[in-house]
Amino acid sequence: MRNILVATFVALALLFCNAAPGMAESQRHVFANITTNDTNRAAMAIQFTRAIMKNKGMQATLFFNTYGVELVHAGKPSPRYADGQTIADMLRQFMDEGGTVLACPMCMKHVGSMTTADLLPGVSAREGGGVEAVTRPDTLVLSY
Repeated sequence: MRNILVATFVALALLFCNAAPGMAESQRHVFANITTNDTNRAAMAIQFTRAIMKNKGMQATLFFNTYGVELVHAGKPSPRYADGQTIADMLRQFMDEGGTVLACPMCMKHVGSMTTADLLPGVSAREGGGVEAVTRPDTLVLSY
């Protein structure tokens, strides 16, 4: 009887140890690639990604690159969408609900003439951040 209990305990321990790494890796993720500075397209990207994050329980990342970096520049007036919200307001709400917002450092420098000091609060930019986010396992990629 004791051998059966020990064998059962060992089998369960091995099952949980082997399952734990897979569970962490299987967290679903949505990544929206925002290359535009167009208010309508950017608003759609933010709101659509936010809806997926909230309704499907997925982790979410917005990646602003090429002309999109202009929308995360704190020193410029934030464009206002037709519903009255600014892009900055939408991003703040997205981040408050758990989303991550990244900006491409190369695009900031060459397209937006920006540094990290120019970013809206909560937006981050680091070399390789976009690549890391888009290549996570089980990632749905959207492009705007």
